[in-house]
Amino acid sequence: MTDLSAERNDGTDLEREVADLVANLLASGELPYRPELVRFRPKARYYSKNREAEVDFENVLEVYVKDNFGKDDAQPTHVVIFECKDHKRELEVKLIDELLGRLTGGYGFNIKAYMVTRNGFQSGTLTTARNSGIGLIKLMPDDKIQYFAHLQTYDSLERSQREFPLRAQRALLNPHYVSDGERFYAADDGFVFSSFNRMMVKHLQKGNLPVR
Repeated sequence: MTDLSAERNDGTDLEREVADLVANLLASGELPYRPELVRFRPKARYYSKNREAEVDFENVLEVYVKDNFGKDDAQPTHVVIFECKDHKRELEVKLIDELLGRLTGGYGFNIKAYMVTRNGFQSGTLTTARNSGIGLIKLMPDDKIQYFAHLQTYDSLERSQREFPLRAQRALLNPHYVSDGERFYAADDGFVFSSFNRMMVKHLQKGNLPVR
């Protein structure tokens, strides 16, 4: 019998790490629109027309337009969900399917979702997420990060950058992957990223959202 408690925890630490990443993004000044129109909520509930009921989400970044921000009935124009899964194994396709079921609710605003883990994803999960518009993020555990001594040259830095997509693929698929100082790997919209801020800015720049 499988001990499920040994395969996952309550995810609190991972959610806290995601909240810190979002806080750093909001403080960075890198957002392509006015930061006062953005807020992060650990928990949020939105009414689904399809379900005729409210649906719960966690780790939510909301973007508003200036015309409705601050009103009691204000509705965000864009929402980003960070679904944290701190399992001890590769995340399965069924988790993407479950997330997609909650996203297609007829909420009245655009929703983008990322699934976040410290371990990895099954290959089928990568394929399904890519074809469904779900971004995947791996935050490296401290015990899987090592720092190797290298002679840094222009050529070596250029080669490292060129080889990053292969490293990202390996990291996302392999829960035992050990990185050379890299803490963040993500795949989203056909691109791979080594930075949370760059990933989010690229996504939000596509959304025709209120700019500065």
